Amino acid sequence: MTEKLKHQKMVDMIALGMSVVLCLFHMFSASYGTWTSYVLAAVHWGFIGSYIVLRKPTKLKYIGPVYDAVIIMLTIYTCYHQVAMQERLVTQAGLYTTEDIIVAVIAVLLVLEVGRRAVGKILPLIGVAFLLYCYFGNMVPGLMKTTRFTVNRIAIFIYTSSDGIFGQTLYVSAKYIFLFILFGSILELTGAGAFFVDLAFAFVGKARGGPAQAAVYSSMLMGTINGSGAANVVTTGTFTIPLMKKIGIRPSTAGAIEAVASSGGQIMPPVMGAVAFLMAEMTGIDYAKIALAALVPAILYYMTLSLSVYLIARRDNIAAGNPEDIKKPREVLKEGWLFIVPLLVLVALIISGMSVQLSAFYSIIVTLIVGFIKNRRNMTVGNILGACENSVKSIAPVAAACILAGIIMGSMSLTGFGLKISSLIEMISGGNLLFALLLSMAASLLLGMGLPTSAAYMVLAVLVAPVLLNLGVSKMAAHLFLLYFGAISTITPPVALSVFAASGISGAGVWETGWDALKLASTGFIIPFIFAFDNSLLLMGNPGMIVIAVVTAVIGCMILSVAVSGWLVHNLNVGTRLLLLVAGVCMIISNPLWINAAGLALAVIVIVTVLRANQNNTKTEGYVNYGKLL
Repeated sequence: MTEKLKHQKMVDMIALGMSVVLCLFHMFSASYGTWTSYVLAAVHWGFIGSYIVLRKPTKLKYIGPVYDAVIIMLTIYTCYHQVAMQERLVTQAGLYTTEDIIVAVIAVLLVLEVGRRAVGKILPLIGVAFLLYCYFGNMVPGLMKTTRFTVNRIAIFIYTSSDGIFGQTLYVSAKYIFLFILFGSILELTGAGAFFVDLAFAFVGKARGGPAQAAVYSSMLMGTINGSGAANVVTTGTFTIPLMKKIGIRPSTAGAIEAVASSGGQIMPPVMGAVAFLMAEMTGIDYAKIALAALVPAILYYMTLSLSVYLIARRDNIAAGNPEDIKKPREVLKEGWLFIVPLLVLVALIISGMSVQLSAFYSIIVTLIVGFIKNRRNMTVGNILGACENSVKSIAPVAAACILAGIIMGSMSLTGFGLKISSLIEMISGGNLLFALLLSMAASLLLGMGLPTSAAYMVLAVLVAPVLLNLGVSKMAAHLFLLYFGAISTITPPVALSVFAASGISGAGVWETGWDALKLASTGFIIPFIFAFDNSLLLMGNPGMIVIAVVTAVIGCMILSVAVSGWLVHNLNVGTRLLLLVAGVCMIISNPLWINAAGLALAVIVIVTVLRANQNNTKTEGYVNYGKLL
């Protein structure tokens, strides 16, 4: 065996050992541990930061291994020093030693370097920009001017503050997100992923474009647990995208369907990619209320996507699946109903009032039991240990993004930048809520690019939420608005991680796939604006208005699906699609009712005209003579 192979084997063993220890630590913390937030966060990052360096070594020749070893040792020491210093500061508040300051500076630099290896250059560069703003902000004229901060003050604040690198953003990764990623990894090991795909095929496989429909619903089921749209694309897309291409769906459309379905998992209750628990932590709203409020918008999102997929299949003459090749739902459930038990246990425990961590702990135990019952051959020690490392591999970019977000949030807290941005948005919008929402959407898509949904939401909740609250948007609606666009940022250019992953599997162009994804996700761009003005779609308010809002929104999403697919008995031209788009949006708007009536009337006129044109066998597909309607 060569020296290189020996070195790699040693690295693999160390990485696996660290992963297993970290999983055991978090399982213990969730069940019996009583660690303070900074201890949990510091241990979490000490292991994950070291794992990132091991798995993504520097490419420097000769000194590379030494350089990486130094970074690992310094990372571990800065985490240890965080714990020791916080315990000391209980009796010596505000008295920082020279060693504290040096360690703080090193810690910030290490986070930037390790974070760069895990999530790329964009987020670390944003972090550097915020650090420069802290130092040079006193030279900026006007509203954005700050007082002068020294390097020592900046480093100590970001190292020690609850808004800094070991603050609430990393703590959420350690407290919630890792447990759900571990839950998802073990659930996948049991064979539940294949069961979800089979179940989706059983219910929708006989429809037009059956594999595409299965992709929508299986990706939804796995996406809500996974916590990362891009990771879910890689997990389920490797199976669903080739199947979609095989039945005749264009590669770009196949990739777009998978990307949109996977990203939507972050807004689908009950787990919502673990962001529901993060939102509960940051807003003080009960988890159950958040999950209930998110339910209808999420259903509308997937209903529009599913119907659009069906119409696209009709448009492209894609045949329905062969019933003989598809199992019946009853058969699939009979064979694999046990795979649903861990999810039911998780939801039941949380709703019963048990803590999220303890609920996740018991759900993981139940998942292991289900695995040994259903797939004993696969539940070997080696595979379980491999699932532990897969969990750490999946959490690594999330944790890195969270700790980098700590630099951003710490800088904003130190300089008051968040309040200034809120004031700036409010000032530019002139107090107009629609304009402010558009600016908030743009900021969300920009700041969320390249970030896992959880990290994007945390940044947006601090930076953008205050302006929406100041303009009268309810706390629930404001935070769900930001969550939606944080999730959708994974399919919007220029850094559309879910689209990149999907196009890599489908073989289609990134921009072509991205454009198809934007069309298919159109509901996700519209509904947040609707519930920001009126909370009826969040199941809040007058029961009668809630019923009307849900019914009209369902009809509106059906109309919107026709506009997105461009097909209704035959291909539709651009003018027809635009009119149906307007009609669909008017129907989704929940108040006032005259807008719903206008949208319904417009939709009826257009659809009747299209159907009549089809009956008359018009030679120009999608042609409608709107002059006759005037």
